Amino acid sequence: MKPNEGRLQTAEHILARILENMIPDAKFVIAKFEADSGLMEISTKEDLRKADKIELQNRVNAVVRKNLRVSKYLVNRDSRAEAEFDLARLPSSVKEIRIVDIEDFDKTPCKDPHVENTSEIGCFSIVKVERAGKDRYRFVFRVD
Repeated sequence: MKPNEGRLQTAEHILARILENMIPDAKFVIAKFEADSGLMEISTKEDLRKADKIELQNRVNAVVRKNLRVSKYLVNRDSRAEAEFDLARLPSSVKEIRIVDIEDFDKTPCKDPHVENTSEIGCFSIVKVERAGKDRYRFVFRVD
């Protein structure tokens, strides 16, 4: 595991949830992580290059400062899990799904490392937002 990976992963979940709540057609596409930064791509018809990066950073950091517990647990892949979570990207052979639950904020299937509490993330900042394809935008971000 990269040193900041759990912090970056959890921050990515927070940013994705904020964007999906703000923009009706926004949908998380993919995330990748380096040693000191992360990138996340969102699909939407709205031009996210025009988004107020400072406002988004402030919203993510406000969630971070709430000191929310981050739980991880397994659920069986069944009709209830299919109804609650978007499992389309998971192979049908995967029968147990790991859920990352940011207390009262977000629940998302994810196999990667995460922090135990949002306070461990530190200060979140957006380095840049760029177009990554038709109706697809890439956020590059850091945690310090």
